[in-house]
Amino acid sequence: MSDGPDRDEKETISDRAMDWFSVLFFYVITLLFILISLVLIGLAFDRLYATATAFPQIALDSLFETIGFTTIAAAVFELARTMYEEEIRSEVKMTAPIKIRHFISRFLTVIVISLSIEFLTMVFRYSHKPTEFAYLFEAAAVAVGIALLFIAWAFYNRTSVPVEQFERNTGGKRNG
Repeated sequence: MSDGPDRDEKETISDRAMDWFSVLFFYVITLLFILISLVLIGLAFDRLYATATAFPQIALDSLFETIGFTTIAAAVFELARTMYEEEIRSEVKMTAPIKIRHFISRFLTVIVISLSIEFLTMVFRYSHKPTEFAYLFEAAAVAVGIALLFIAWAFYNRTSVPVEQFERNTGGKRNG
């Protein structure tokens, strides 16, 4: 009969160990994302330097690469920041559906903005080169992808709210 307190204590120790490991894991992943972001910013500066040293000849391709590297760096950094705020720093305990929807919404915001910048860059790049007009179809495909992502995101938000309300009403308890 003495298994009860020992078992609860073991669960508490294992829960604490898992919480500690989880925080450590997210610190490592967050730091890796920050390092990747810094490398991408370094590449952006390299491309910008290549653009500046190419004057008086205009090197638009290097400039577009700079925009691309900067956009990806911002997206990666925002992902690192989101992981840090949601998994490490946050003291707010949320139910799983709320936490997932919050994380996905922040992540998709960054992705949609990044893809929109990429779309505008593609349109500008290919519309100024008559020999590359065919690539505008790729830009249009990116725009369609952005629209589909918005639709899927809206559908997910609409269908996840009832699950969140169920979790709030039942305290996260399920039958079965």
